[in-house]
Order: sequence, then structure tokens, then C-alpha cells
Amino acid sequence: MNQTTLAWRFAHWSASLTTQTVPPAVRHTARRAILDTFGVIAAGAQHKATQTALAAFGPTPTPTAIALILGTAAHAWDWDDTSYAGINHGSAVVLPAVLAAQAISGADDATALAAFVAGSEIAYTLGEVIGSGHYFRGWWSTITLGLIGATVAACRTLGLSADATGHAIALAAAMAGGGKSVFGTDGKPFLVGMAARNALDLALAAQAGLTGPVHAFEDSRGFLSLLGDGSAQPEIACSLGTRWRLTDPGLLIKSHPVCSAAHAAIEMTAQLCRQACATPDQIAAILCHVPHLVDISLVHDHPHSAQEAQFSLPFAVACAADHGGVRLDDLIDHRFADPDILALMARVRKMHDPALSTPQMLLAAPESARVVLHLADGRRLEGFCPVAYGMPQRPLSDDDLLAKFAECQRLAGWHSNSVTPASILALGAGSERILTAARAVFWPNAGLSAKGG
Repeated sequence: MNQTTLAWRFAHWSASLTTQTVPPAVRHTARRAILDTFGVIAAGAQHKATQTALAAFGPTPTPTAIALILGTAAHAWDWDDTSYAGINHGSAVVLPAVLAAQAISGADDATALAAFVAGSEIAYTLGEVIGSGHYFRGWWSTITLGLIGATVAACRTLGLSADATGHAIALAAAMAGGGKSVFGTDGKPFLVGMAARNALDLALAAQAGLTGPVHAFEDSRGFLSLLGDGSAQPEIACSLGTRWRLTDPGLLIKSHPVCSAAHAAIEMTAQLCRQACATPDQIAAILCHVPHLVDISLVHDHPHSAQEAQFSLPFAVACAADHGGVRLDDLIDHRFADPDILALMARVRKMHDPALSTPQMLLAAPESARVVLHLADGRRLEGFCPVAYGMPQRPLSDDDLLAKFAECQRLAGWHSNSVTPASILALGAGSERILTAARAVFWPNAGLSAKGG
């Protein structure tokens, strides 16, 4: 494979990566991401999209079913982590691909952790290479970038050579696509699952000897040209292994199961309501000034489903005003149709604010919110939240991450003594235990062997 191509660079870097060459802070961030992702996978087990995919494509835990079902579950509640290097949910695609490949190879935890880091880093680095423009034009970067990162991770877990990995990456680059029109539907988490499954299939194809287009990124009809719109910067890939995107810029770990674009507005609304000691019936209006990214992401002012409610600023802000934030039970119980929440939603107004959409603000605070709270007694309170809690600049504490994991287990009606936070955060990736536990959650009657299926 030509040594000047991105596929070659990605392949050789990832195939040689070991946990010993990954800085300790990066390993810790990766383990936090793995813990969080498995938590939301468990919480997503009973989601309608997951159950539908399970019935149609995953009655037995074959490796491809593992990738598809766990990927769907990981994104079902939109509670999974986010990277702003390309604006994508990398872990939800990469971890299921690792676990599915591990079901075939029996790779140990160290290999699985290296694979997760490799896939994540390449997805996020490619996000910087291609830039965020393609996301704003309607491409869904979780799929365009996540497929490639997950393919890298599957190859590393399977132990493919650098050359075979390069061909798998090239095939993934030629295959990558996905549009944001799927937002607000069951198809959104399902496409995440499909990306994880496709990544495994591409890795297996390359392992069998199938080759791909060596210039899949650079070709005039290739990934960079089609998605980059002339603005791609492939030289950024030279920083692989010297700058680690898992810690720079880092990950958002969500505290609310809705689109990250709503989190700053949720936090500021709750804060102002507490400050004013305001009950919902005392609220006259809530004005939310938001940047372009938030405006185009939260498109459902009048949601009619849980999926639409996850992309509704009025719903998120109404929940924040009513009880301090969005809980998963709000979505499960369809509170977007509750008369009290509907009455609050009618008093929420989303306003695009150009001052929050400058290039500088997009870089520093892409999902900020300025909230103005008007009360019936004439009081007016205002506050600005540049970055919500859980963002890389204000990371979720380990205690709050563990509380979220426990809540995910509770919602799933599942508990395991073998998969504990300590087994992931302290001992390593914990992926062998996660794979066994995932089988118990989704395929309780199918046996718990570590390989095959």
C-alpha cells in the first residue's frame, strides 16, 4: 500500500499500538469511556429500537449480531459520549466493534484496550482532518468517522497485519456515509449498530484477503473530496501518537439522555430556577439564546416521540425548570405529552444568537446557551453557560460517572458482580467481562462462552 496515503498511515500506526505506548491519562480516559458506554448499552437494552433490531437480526449472539445490537443499544437513549474532534459519538461505534471482534479472536483486555484507543484516536483525528463543515452540511459524522474508527478497532482486536488493516480502512473510507435526516427516529441508533457491524465485516473481509482502493481518502472521488468540500487538512494526521484526542480535546460524558446541544441550556435553566426559588407556575417565559450548532441540532419544538424529545430544546428546558434536568424516566414515561410539561414548553423560545456562532465561540463553546428567565411577578434573571457539566473542560467526576453507571444498571434491571467499575477503571479494559455480561443482558439463554457464538 502506498506509504503517502492516510489509509497506510492509519493502518501502520494502529497495528503497532500497544497499551504500553499509550500515556496513562489516555488509558484512564479510555477506561472511563468504556465504562460509560457499557452502562448506556445496558440502559438501552429495553429500548424499542434495540428490541426491534434484536428480534430482526440478533436472535443468537453471533459476532455480527453482537456488533449490531450493542451498537444500537449504545446510542438508543443518546446518553453516550461525544467528541468535538469531528462532532461524533465515537465510543458507541468503536466499543461494540471491539467486543464483536473479541468474540471471534478471544483477544485479551490489553489488546482490546489498545484497539479501543486506536479506533477512537483515528476517528477523532480524521474528524479534525475533514473538519466540522461536513457535519453542518448534513453528513452524520458518527457514521462517516465512526465506521472508519470502528474498522481500525476491529482489525486491531483481530490481530490483522498493517497491510490487511490498510485495505479494511480503505474499504471503510469508500463505504462511509450517513445523513442527519435520521435524527429523531429509531434509525439513528440502528445506524450506529450497522456501522459497528459493517466495521467487523470489513475487517473480516480484509483478513480473508479482500483488498480496497489504496487512495480511498485522496482520490478525486474519495472521502476527502466528497466530504471535505476542498477544506480537508490531511497533514493533521501526522500528529497521531503525539497528540491524543481522547484527552485533547477530550470527551463529553453526558449527564442527561438528550442531545448534547441541550445540556448548557438545561444547566443554566435549572440554576436560574433554583436562584429565583421559582416553581413552574411562576414562570412567564424562558428565552434561550443559542449558537448555530445548537439551533440546527435541536429541531423538534413540538416532539411527538421520545426520539424527537431528545432533540427538542423546549422539552429539555421544560424538564430543567420542572425538576432540574432530563431523566431517562422522562423519556420512558413520555413526559413530552404531559400537560404540565407541555404548558412549560409553550413558554420556551429558542433564539439563534450570531454572537455565539463566531469561529472563536464555535471553537471554545460550540454548544453554549444564554438563558433569560422571566417570572410572572416581573423578575428577570439571566445567565450564560459556555460549557455544560460533563464537557471536557468540566469533566464528570468519577463519583458522578459511577452514579450514572449504577442508574443504567437499575434501568436495565441488571447487576453483575463480575463487571464492576473497578474491573474497568482500575484493572484494565475489563472487556472480557463486559462481553460475557453483554451476552447475559441481551442473550440470557444463549450461553456465556467467551468466543464464537
